Amino acid sequence: MQSLSQFFDHLPFLPMRWNIQRNDELSGTGEGGYWQAELGPPLWQAEVSVRPVLLTQAAEISASVNRLRGAQEPFLFRDPFICGPRRDPSGNQFGGASVTVASVSGFSLGLSGLPAGYQLSIGDKLQITSSGKTAFVEVSENVVATAGGTTGAFDVFPRLPALVSAGDVVTLVKPACPCVIVPKSYKPGSASGNIVRGISFSIIQKRGV
Repeated sequence: MQSLSQFFDHLPFLPMRWNIQRNDELSGTGEGGYWQAELGPPLWQAEVSVRPVLLTQAAEISASVNRLRGAQEPFLFRDPFICGPRRDPSGNQFGGASVTVASVSGFSLGLSGLPAGYQLSIGDKLQITSSGKTAFVEVSENVVATAGGTTGAFDVFPRLPALVSAGDVVTLVKPACPCVIVPKSYKPGSASGNIVRGISFSIIQKRGV
């Protein structure tokens, strides 16, 4: 899997938004009853656009995308403009603390190693590294660390994969999600003079890497 420095850091992105692709089967009755079966885990996805660039830069971007061999090579991707938790957007309060999973159970997670009183907010993202594989989840409730830097169990989305366990490393500043480019979604843009506009592609989470 390509690191942030190998792919993400080289591209001049425009703002983007994470979204969720659900893989559900729905059924219902005429009386208004509905049932939902999750056929597969929800996957993070995003529509990604690049700022206008010079022709030479556009060629480099295309080469970087080609190197991924369609959806064969996963890469880490993060929000280019939101680097840290809402209450600590620059990560200055974090101070390089070493945060780990303290407890885990389905949709809930507890952390240790946070600065005393550190706050996480609904919508903050977390990257969890476990045995060389990466999970990417969203905080579902406001959290405040104790004076000892721990939290109680709090809800996250989506469900934590079974590989996550106590002691795993948690990244709060520049958290990244393993992704692939959706096949046939890459658009090389249009050239006007020496400027190329409209370079874009879709990404979707790749689990188990």
